[in-house]
Amino acid sequence: MMNMWLILISFTLHFARHGVIFPFIPLLAEKMGAGPTTIGFIVGAFSLIAVFLSIPLGGLVDRFGVKRLLLFGVLCNIVNAAILIHTDTVLMLIIAQLIAGIAFLLHVVASQAFISRLPDALRREKGFGWLSFGAAAGQSLGPILGGILVGRYDYPAAFWVVLGLSSAGLILLWLKDTKESISTKSSYNPVQDARQAGLLAMDPKVWMILIFTFGIIFAANLRASFLPVLLRGEGLTEFTVGVLISIFAIMATSIRLVFGKLLNAFNRKKILTVSMLAIIFAVGLLPSVDSVSGFTILISLFGLGFGMTQPLSMVMIADLTDPDQSGLAMGLRFTAIMLAGLLSPIFLGLIIESIGLSPAFYVAALVVIIIGIRMLIIRPDLIPGRRR
Repeated sequence: MMNMWLILISFTLHFARHGVIFPFIPLLAEKMGAGPTTIGFIVGAFSLIAVFLSIPLGGLVDRFGVKRLLLFGVLCNIVNAAILIHTDTVLMLIIAQLIAGIAFLLHVVASQAFISRLPDALRREKGFGWLSFGAAAGQSLGPILGGILVGRYDYPAAFWVVLGLSSAGLILLWLKDTKESISTKSSYNPVQDARQAGLLAMDPKVWMILIFTFGIIFAANLRASFLPVLLRGEGLTEFTVGVLISIFAIMATSIRLVFGKLLNAFNRKKILTVSMLAIIFAVGLLPSVDSVSGFTILISLFGLGFGMTQPLSMVMIADLTDPDQSGLAMGLRFTAIMLAGLLSPIFLGLIIESIGLSPAFYVAALVVIIIGIRMLIIRPDLIPGRRR
């Protein structure tokens, strides 16, 4: 139980420090003179290394345990914050983003692997719900705090606070690795892990979850890339931008509080349908809004839809895989997340550079529509049931 609490606290701290940073990276880049395409590459740099390391790191979790990888993630967070404090060029911003992506990967994959090893289905579902709640809670507080600090003191002050939050992650020194969190395999074989990941991905149900996860993150990545630019372009202050981004996380948090009850009350297809429609509607209408109240309503709906999809995605892929391969399975899922995080800002940045800001939001909504048709209408049989 102590291990669970330490992981949940560190996970929340990680997402709080992430929340202070991510809405303001595109605004800081814009302040440095970067255009939409360059902003896309800067935001995408966060996911670049993680795309290639998600599966190997998932295998490392299975072999060496949660604690070591989480502590390395904390170290990456500290280095990232130190670089951001002294950032004055686009290159330094990209380097900081690359390191932040590694830290993010380590925290998410290792923590999710710990939860996915829990033997009881209900405990796994509750564990993923609480993990998602911790992430959403951290991201609810982070952007507000970041908005206050940037608006009142400028960016370096926010990054000093990020350094403090990063250092607080050292509470993981008290985490105890258990027999369940350390594999009995004596050596690390990345080739074997790649083959096993390939076999997992060949399962049609696993593949569908990966495509679903990719599409949702492709759209949701707007809040870390061009949604802040859209809001700032409407004349809103950094503080207001931070509050609106926080509303997204607050709504995602609120729905996750009742996630377990939703799973018991409705089948997965209904939850998926409602959540995807919420995302499509919100993303498609955001460019048409020009008031704070309008942005608040649509961003709230966006957050509710996103808040239902992520714990369900984690639960479904955990239900389909062997607990002994939990780290590898979560690494595979995170590869889809990071690939979406890499391609979304770059692709949408090119669209903005070519034909404008609004079409980028329409394209993101269209991606979710296409995946929803495939998953819910053409092949609903690929939606997995609960693992007992």
